[in-house]
Amino acid sequence: MEVSYRETGDITIIALSGSIKTNDDYDVFKRAIDDVVHRGKRNVLLNFKEVNFINSSGLGRLILAGKHITDDNGSLKIAELSDDLRELFTFTRLDTKIPIFDKEDQAIASFRN
Repeated sequence: MEVSYRETGDITIIALSGSIKTNDDYDVFKRAIDDVVHRGKRNVLLNFKEVNFINSSGLGRLILAGKHITDDNGSLKIAELSDDLRELFTFTRLDTKIPIFDKEDQAIASFRN
């Protein structure tokens, strides 16, 4: 898994690519979230456009990341899930815990509303 960061205003966008299925992937993901939170960033958008797979352990890490951010009075949102991942997030009801948006610009606008 690869990670890149961008910022727009007070929103940090973490773009993920590849799969989230191994311990190494989980560590990369956790470090990405921890880095953003430790820098004092509270509005975090995960862009899943280039993610092709996430397993149950990856979903667990995502839930923990969301809790970590909200415990610090932040907000976590997700954008650009593939149809398969959107179905998984709906099936697991993760979409009721973390707001999901079809497009990145929609998610960015939601932080400002």
